[in-house]
Amino acid sequence: MLISLFPRVTGLKLENAWGRGSERLLRCTARLSRALRPEEWERVERLPRTHGEGNQVTHECRPEEIEWWHTQLVEALSASSAPIEHRTAAAGQRPGRKRRGVPPREPAA
Repeated sequence: MLISLFPRVTGLKLENAWGRGSERLLRCTARLSRALRPEEWERVERLPRTHGEGNQVTHECRPEEIEWWHTQLVEALSASSAPIEHRTAAAGQRPGRKRRGVPPREPAA
């Protein structure tokens, strides 16, 4: 049985809002893996121009801001104080294995 410690973004829908008179704005709707708790809503609602209901969060932004908003949303959902770049960089590094009885290799010239 899997227990989600924090909600995850399971889908992201982008809609062109230009027809509604918006100035080159997109409406981004993120679907979440579960409904948010009140303390999670507080963190998400701190993001500018972000609203939500149930398990969906909506944001209006310019096309070049989509990735920034997605990153901010994931950070707010995970309630992490460390920026995502640091976590992914650390996750990609594996501790080296120590060989027993074998001397370390010399770098090739």
